[in-house]
Amino acid sequence: MNILILGGGAGGAVLASRLAKKLGEKVNITVVDKNPYHEFRPTYLWISMGIREPDHARRPLKLLEKKKIRFLNEEVLSIDLANRQVKTTNHVLNYDYLAISLGAELVPEKIKGLDKIYHPWEMDTSLKLREEIARFKGGKVVIGPTRLPHRCPPAPFEIAFMIRYLAEQRKISDKTEIKVIHPERTKPMEGFGPFFAEMFNRLMEQYKIEFIGRWMIDHVDTENKVIISDKGEKLNYDLAILVPPHEPSKPIKNNPDLLDSGSGYMKVDKKTLNHPTYKEVYGLGDIIAPTIGLGMAGVFAHFQADYISTRIADEINGVYMQLDWNKTGVCVMDLGFIGAGAFCDFAEMLEGRAKYPDCYMLGGMGILRVAKMAFEKYWFKDIFG
Repeated sequence: MNILILGGGAGGAVLASRLAKKLGEKVNITVVDKNPYHEFRPTYLWISMGIREPDHARRPLKLLEKKKIRFLNEEVLSIDLANRQVKTTNHVLNYDYLAISLGAELVPEKIKGLDKIYHPWEMDTSLKLREEIARFKGGKVVIGPTRLPHRCPPAPFEIAFMIRYLAEQRKISDKTEIKVIHPERTKPMEGFGPFFAEMFNRLMEQYKIEFIGRWMIDHVDTENKVIISDKGEKLNYDLAILVPPHEPSKPIKNNPDLLDSGSGYMKVDKKTLNHPTYKEVYGLGDIIAPTIGLGMAGVFAHFQADYISTRIADEINGVYMQLDWNKTGVCVMDLGFIGAGAFCDFAEMLEGRAKYPDCYMLGGMGILRVAKMAFEKYWFKDIFG
């Protein structure tokens, strides 16, 4: 029995580890990823701030081989659902079960000038942003997404608070102006409900961070350091941290059997997470987030991997008590001066019975930062240990 997992990120790596534990030698598990590393993306923010290094945030995916999981450091080129085949740069792979966790790709080239603006949404650009922050001596800072959806919706706000905190430490806060822009929302963290929006609005007022809603970027004039909106409005900047547009990877985007025309991402049954026609094919993580109505976050991929692993184990073993799909999200935010832990239950919202998720928040700084770093260590031990 061959199980093929495309993508070694939060969803793919967790799924491979869970299946190896549940099914052992009953199956052959293969993970394919063009990145030789599994990376813990929440640490990118701290890398850009200089308080963590790249090796804190990554482990070689080859370590999965300790669990008798085959790893191929190759790019996925095409997926043939009818013939149960996946073509990579060096192989044609057959499968009995296929899990697609290819995530979303960043496409800065979609917006003129964006290729010269750095951000903490990838490892290499986090390091380049660190160099810019090191040179920052005060001025106008503009932060925000260019398009929706994007990975980790709270992260632009996190980095805004971190920049304010850093400016305070450097004693340049009085000459540092910070704006967070958003292409669609009218209030900060609006997608998490009125409580969150109001709380974040007060925090931003307290720390002198301005929010500008419904501000869609058309292009960036990097020579004159000006951001221009689709309505011709202009924002000058000394430091810009802008999230590039995201899109599904080419094997999904170019495959009508996999592409959901409504969301533009992978089609899945919203309740079972498998393909509506090819039941042996599952999707998880960012590649299905817009289809099912969730944000892009590793915590969702993690819980989806737990759920899918038990569904596959049940089919192969004949009986296995399946987990329910956990539709909650947990997010620990480092806001510089303070920390915040958010817990949201998305079940009612996903079933159409509520407009917003049911969210709660825990405040406090030091212990939450420590907890976030501790979870980073736990994460790698859980997958590779």
